[in-house]
Amino acid sequence: MKSDIVSACLLLLGMASCVRALIPLPSFTKMKEHYPGYKHAGGRYHNNHLIDMIGCKRKLLLHDTSALRLSYSFNKVGGEHSLGHDLIHLSRNGIDSVVGTDGLQYIYHPIAYGPFLADKYGYPTISKLHQFDPVSTKKNFWGKQGILRVITYRKIKNLPVGHVALWDCDHFHETKDWISGHSLITVEFWESPDSNCSSSTTRYLHQIPVKHMKQAPTPPSTSVNHQIPANRLLGQSNHPLPVTSEHSSLKNNPPFNQGNQALAPNSQIDLKTLMKDKTFRRKFIKKYYVSNGHLRHAKHRGLSLSKEQLS
Repeated sequence: MKSDIVSACLLLLGMASCVRALIPLPSFTKMKEHYPGYKHAGGRYHNNHLIDMIGCKRKLLLHDTSALRLSYSFNKVGGEHSLGHDLIHLSRNGIDSVVGTDGLQYIYHPIAYGPFLADKYGYPTISKLHQFDPVSTKKNFWGKQGILRVITYRKIKNLPVGHVALWDCDHFHETKDWISGHSLITVEFWESPDSNCSSSTTRYLHQIPVKHMKQAPTPPSTSVNHQIPANRLLGQSNHPLPVTSEHSSLKNNPPFNQGNQALAPNSQIDLKTLMKDKTFRRKFIKKYYVSNGHLRHAKHRGLSLSKEQLS
């Protein structure tokens, strides 16, 4: 009886030692601060610069350095999030990490990041299989911050290809869009504990870049006049539309706040006045919102304009 109890205790201790306590992801702010972004995506480092900075051997490295970049960020955050000094074996490739001049390991194979993140931080918050629509796929992570692992399908040799990156609310942070233009197999997302997109989800509805504003056409005249003719504001061009109550009435609640008057400081016609013209308003919203997907994402976040404002 005593031996059975001892055996049971040893078994429980063995099981407990095999189960590693999960920890939360590091702060997204810290991950973003230390992330060595791609030069062509707004970051500072080309692949060669990154490899030289880490000081690892190039023999095993892949052309895709997304895993190396995320490893660099983890090691810079440090502490319990560091990848440590022991070689990492997680995928069928055998060795999935290389050592840097600082003695720390850097995972270079993106496929290995799936089991690594799951083992250390738990299963992904969101996991989608066999996604074919890039736009609808991104909706799953809209308004969140964290780590994305994307497995795409390579037509050559029918091999899966992995990518890992930081997802910042509505876009990949300083890396190419690994979702658009690819045949997706799996998309996994680990949300950061400090995920906060409260400011970014509303910026498209209230901030219109000045450089994208079209200048109103100047009417032919011998004198300089920056005013837009009244017949153009009312939609009465050379081919006027039928005048109805809908066309002639002015909306009391324009779709943008009055703060946007500063968008045209050198013109006597502000955005609020322009938006009263139905034709201008329809073209404006179509160009700056629908075409870029911002209105679609705004609807997903409950921030879309009303039908009255769009009509």
